[in-house]
Amino acid sequence: QDHFPSEEEQYQMYRAATDRARPREVAIRVLDLGSDKRLPYFSRPHEDNPSLGRRGIRLLLEHPELLRTQLRAILRLSATHPVSILFPMIGDVEELLAANMALENVKGELAVEGQPYNRHILVGAMIETPSAVILAQRLAPHVEFFSVGTNDLVQYILATDRTSSEMASYYEPLHPAVLQALSSLATIAREAGKPISVCGEMAGNPAYTALLLGLGYRSLSVSAGELLEVKNVIRSVRMEWATSFAAKILTL
Repeated sequence: QDHFPSEEEQYQMYRAATDRARPREVAIRVLDLGSDKRLPYFSRPHEDNPSLGRRGIRLLLEHPELLRTQLRAILRLSATHPVSILFPMIGDVEELLAANMALENVKGELAVEGQPYNRHILVGAMIETPSAVILAQRLAPHVEFFSVGTNDLVQYILATDRTSSEMASYYEPLHPAVLQALSSLATIAREAGKPISVCGEMAGNPAYTALLLGLGYRSLSVSAGELLEVKNVIRSVRMEWATSFAAKILTL
């Protein structure tokens, strides 16, 4: 498009998607601009390294009108459809608290207007940065679920540009640091009683499916074209073997 979609446009788009998914819940990740995700109608200052610049929740908190419009559309939809909200690129507790405060402010607006919404809508945080991994235990009390974004997480943990062909050999999802981070997150989420899913190329690659199951992940976000292959692996693997396999990998 040539403009940001209005609140009503967003509401209609989300409603069309959730109508098709009912009765299943749909998690809506709020706008995640930055790095390789750019909009021609939203001009922003040049950044020498956009992957380490204003993106995800950082950008939304700097442009609260964008976040407010999207949250209003999602909350209105929550009155009739099972939806949840997912905040991207959370880096620390303060950012998460600010995002939650923005949500509470919008809830207050809708209440004053007499607009119905789900007062208990679930909120989740994307874990995509090393700081979020380290602080996951402190983030847990402020959300109902986690989603691990493996593409950016691998990039940031290993300090390698995932869009660079020259750095491709350094972008290794099976790097020990990445696997230890994934294992730690699954353990923290389990102990905190918070559901955790994994998305990105690792989730959709059947070569990693057994390992992710063994590490403790039970929810994988994959594209439609990857569903059958990933389901086939899940149905072919015994959970006891996957757990043992992951434990062995972590010791190597």
